[in-house]
Amino acid sequence: MHIQTFNIEKEWIETSVYCIQENLDIGIQKHQITSLAISGGTTPFPIYAALTQQAIQWNKVNLIQVDERYVPENTDESNWKNIQKSFQTIKPNNIIRFQYQDTIEQSLIELEQQLPTQLGVTILGMGLDGHFASLFAGGEYWDNIPNNKALITDAPDNYITQERLSLSPEYILNSDCIIVLLKGEDKYKYLINSLNQNPKPKEFPLQYIVGHPNLAIYCMR
Repeated sequence: MHIQTFNIEKEWIETSVYCIQENLDIGIQKHQITSLAISGGTTPFPIYAALTQQAIQWNKVNLIQVDERYVPENTDESNWKNIQKSFQTIKPNNIIRFQYQDTIEQSLIELEQQLPTQLGVTILGMGLDGHFASLFAGGEYWDNIPNNKALITDAPDNYITQERLSLSPEYILNSDCIIVLLKGEDKYKYLINSLNQNPKPKEFPLQYIVGHPNLAIYCMR
């Protein structure tokens, strides 16, 4: 695990973009076609904007959505509504995302049928409760980690939309590269304090991926 902090946003963006691009290039050389799994939230948007300006072979990259709220994509709660704005200038090999269907189970099945065997580069954020993707502290899936590529989850009651769809912990862990993007002193301190206590993933979800051999955490403080 590599943790790097920044006080200048430009340097945070440039370092993050370089790491993402480098690992995408490696994935393309190794597999011909690789993937970039993308998270929502406001933190990664300036990095996404800079990333789309790079000389990346996007026609050899599948864009994969990390998680989604079970809401129609034209609503403000939709992760995809905001993510697509960041990548509308590029033409990836394929886009694999959660589609809003009549039932959440139907949405899950449709997504799992499209997902590749393994992820290439996965970009994650972290909430102040330590969650990543839509994998929250206290979730039943931490008691018995599923082998599924994706699963249905529930956010805590203080979130506007509880019903969620998310790539699974194990599927994310098997990515070739994982990059966690954080912004804010509060998140940085929470991360360090939590890691020092060596908690279980059910208490601090991000703990599940800290042993990944190609994990970088970039913190804008």
